Amino acid sequence: MAACEKLSETKSIIDDEAVSVNLFFITRELKEGVAKSAKIIDKYRFRAWSVDVAPELVSFFVGVAQKQVSKALESEDYELEPYDVISDDLSNRLYTYALNNALSFSDVVTNQIISGSPSSIASLAQIRESLWAYSLKVTTASGIALIFRKLSKGKVVTDESQSIKERISSVFDTDTSELKVSTQESISFDDKLDCIFVNGEFLVFRKSGFESIVGLEEEFNEAANDVLDIVKATVLVEGVEHIESQLKESRALLKTLSNIAKKGHHHNLNSNEIEKMKSILHRFEGKELKMTETGKLLLEDKNDVGYFVKLLNDYYKQGMVSGKFYGTNSGQLLAANA
Repeated sequence: MAACEKLSETKSIIDDEAVSVNLFFITRELKEGVAKSAKIIDKYRFRAWSVDVAPELVSFFVGVAQKQVSKALESEDYELEPYDVISDDLSNRLYTYALNNALSFSDVVTNQIISGSPSSIASLAQIRESLWAYSLKVTTASGIALIFRKLSKGKVVTDESQSIKERISSVFDTDTSELKVSTQESISFDDKLDCIFVNGEFLVFRKSGFESIVGLEEEFNEAANDVLDIVKATVLVEGVEHIESQLKESRALLKTLSNIAKKGHHHNLNSNEIEKMKSILHRFEGKELKMTETGKLLLEDKNDVGYFVKLLNDYYKQGMVSGKFYGTNSGQLLAANA
């Protein structure tokens, strides 16, 4: 299906006047018996909570979705493509992601929000520490659309266990032109959305928010660690701890390693591959890979890590028609016909 068709299908649901709208907060907590440091995929439990919402807020949320979808429809060259860990950073892309790939989050969508009856919250303090995202369920005779946006506990203000000396919230009274203390609970929303779920798949507008919401970052971590374990096992690279250290701080490195895992390049790492890496780096960067006296590839700093990961991810590519060379971390493996 073309991007304009998918967007028009979505727009017809959220633009319908005969619409029912429900708001849900989504929390995320570790599954029972699982440690936060556990190197496993799918270790979190997601739960939806029903929230009564005033008509003004309904108009705001629906308006945000309408604006986002309409903006995408205005661009005639918008392209629809399957979600990939790393893709070219182009503004005219709409990514799709099938629900059955979304780990535990699929339970929130299918069994809780669409067909279930989530419990209501009595107070924001009840969910503040585990608040993860919100979803707006738009139901019409023609279908259901779920709008998602990442949230954090920093967006929530409660008076729970804090005195006025520790934290204070205020509101500006326009009638008296005075800033006053507020004792009410509050939560802030912006005018953006991360993804919309419609007809069995997510339409992804903001990849980072989407990845965080459905738990893909946990999958990235697992894949990245698998790559490093295999690299270590080759006993051909010294200084892998520098990659591990940077991995804690760099989301880009995390996704690149996850992309390497997907392509499987790390399984071919051997002495011949390292010789190829040395030649390629010298050709395109004019740099030399560091080597130990025993012939191992040596990583000593951030630059060494950057070059090695680029090479392992096949960053340097050649166009089959033009013959020109390119540098990009994105790209999908293709099967050539005989």
